[in-house]
Amino acid sequence: METKATDYNTIIDETDKKILEAMFDIKDTNLQSLADRVGISKSTVHNRLKKMRDANFLQGIIPIINKDYVDNQITAISLIKAKYGPEYAEEVGKRISKIKGVWAVYFVLGINDFVVLIRTKTKSELEQIVNELSKTEGVERSDTTIALKIIKEDVGESLKYASVGNE
Repeated sequence: METKATDYNTIIDETDKKILEAMFDIKDTNLQSLADRVGISKSTVHNRLKKMRDANFLQGIIPIINKDYVDNQITAISLIKAKYGPEYAEEVGKRISKIKGVWAVYFVLGINDFVVLIRTKTKSELEQIVNELSKTEGVERSDTTIALKIIKEDVGESLKYASVGNE
């Protein structure tokens, strides 16, 4: 059963939110650890996670690798100006998102239309991605910046607020 994002409050309740928050806080999916953290039984945690997966609210688990263990990665941010047209946000955004090495695409308001986050191992891979971006149908221009140092990058933290809110 595919559930729409608008059904959010019918999918999860306060206990589910506590389980999700615990997962983000302890960065683990161990049922006993989650049960201890939330103060419920291990089987309840299991059943509630299954319910969220069955409702397509929870779509797998992403392993988070400590960035200190990943050598020589290049992180870049590309600001994209697109050619305006009917449904250009969805169409151009989909094309950009299919480029290998692109891990996030945001449609934004302002001078630029998209913010694209890129991760590669080499400068030549980054060059290839930047060239592919500029050749993408609907892209007018791109401006790419390389991050010299990652001060904070916590995907789990961003997802935590999207799923359990900031109560």
